[in-house]
Amino acid sequence: MERGHIFNPSYVLVTTPSLLFDMTVKPLEGMAEGSVLFVNSPKEIPIEQSKKIRVSYGDLTGLALKYLGKDILSAAMGAVACKLSGLISLQSMVGAVEEELAELGLETDIIEKNVQLAKECYLSTESVELRGLSHKPLHKVVEVRYLGEKGIPDLLSTGNTALRKTGSWRVFKPIVDKNLCTACSICYIYCPEACISLDEQGYPIINYDYCKGCLVCATECPRNAIKAEREIVWS
Repeated sequence: MERGHIFNPSYVLVTTPSLLFDMTVKPLEGMAEGSVLFVNSPKEIPIEQSKKIRVSYGDLTGLALKYLGKDILSAAMGAVACKLSGLISLQSMVGAVEEELAELGLETDIIEKNVQLAKECYLSTESVELRGLSHKPLHKVVEVRYLGEKGIPDLLSTGNTALRKTGSWRVFKPIVDKNLCTACSICYIYCPEACISLDEQGYPIINYDYCKGCLVCATECPRNAIKAEREIVWS
């Protein structure tokens, strides 16, 4: 199975509701009437639609926390995709999850937890038959410029990182407890996105516009002064 651009998707699965409102992502672009959208959310979200698409919801993050203790959604989203299409049986889906995770060298109990998660996601999702799709599949080729006659792909462009606010990607938000914090600066040093600065007293300040919620800061904090708080669901 190749990975690449899908210009006219029949099914779209969105792991984080905030992406629905991100104009740089535009997950609904290319969907035609009759297409199916699944959103990982415990409640319905008002979505402006220029075309009539069918939308379903499920709290996969909550289920992942229940079975795995972490917001790891690979097995859950895969199970939902299998069930939505109506093309893949429960037995085949379970076999695929076991095979894929075994190849990663995961322990048996972790694989079993993922299988149980996938089963519940599969069984709690309704198949949605495609109907009345108005678009015809388009075969597009994305052109890539090369440096020189036999050079490497030119993937460089004007820097835009500061304009791309990635805080909407978060599932968990790191919160600093200043009563426990000793201003050791370890979180400041370890933050992979450079989202943490220090105030005049040396205490960390987290820029939530860009913090992706990786929680490296919480993991490295020797005083456990940084706690993870699940983000409020978009509404």
